[in-house]
Amino acid sequence: MPKRSKPMLDGPIPGQSLTSEPGARPWEQPAKYSTVEETLEFYIDNLSEPKKMAHMLDKIEEGAPLTLIADTLQTLGVSKGLHSLDVGVLISPVLIEFMKAAAEQEGIQYSVGTEEPEDEGDMDLANSAVKDVYKETEAEPMPMETEEMAEAPPVEKTGLMARPSKPVEEMEDGI
Repeated sequence: MPKRSKPMLDGPIPGQSLTSEPGARPWEQPAKYSTVEETLEFYIDNLSEPKKMAHMLDKIEEGAPLTLIADTLQTLGVSKGLHSLDVGVLISPVLIEFMKAAAEQEGIQYSVGTEEPEDEGDMDLANSAVKDVYKETEAEPMPMETEEMAEAPPVEKTGLMARPSKPVEEMEDGI
């Protein structure tokens, strides 16, 4: 099991985000870039810097899926107040294509993140593991209704709000 660098108890307290002053967070302010074009220009210019491009290509070469990198970039951009969430969703496919082109230009193998697994054995192993987990939690099948249960007389409902079991005309006292 990997060793954690930070104790789990040092995280935020549930509901802590509701204690800050409204409008104090970067994502609660108007975005720095309000259009898709402005936002793409920011990301493409930023990612085209040699040092940042080399770092990104290293991560792609290590096997990080392009969709994961693009989603992380746009999510961090939203949290820093650079752009809105909807602009982030719209720029993600363009960022993926940009990273694809950069990786192909350098001759780096990449994973988009939408491919089917190449090895069917891994998928079969995963499916069998999931089935084993759910086998333990499956409910007992419901017993079939027996003749004794089917022939039991209906219980007459009583009480102030119960519907009358007989028509009003058949009732002794009537209304």
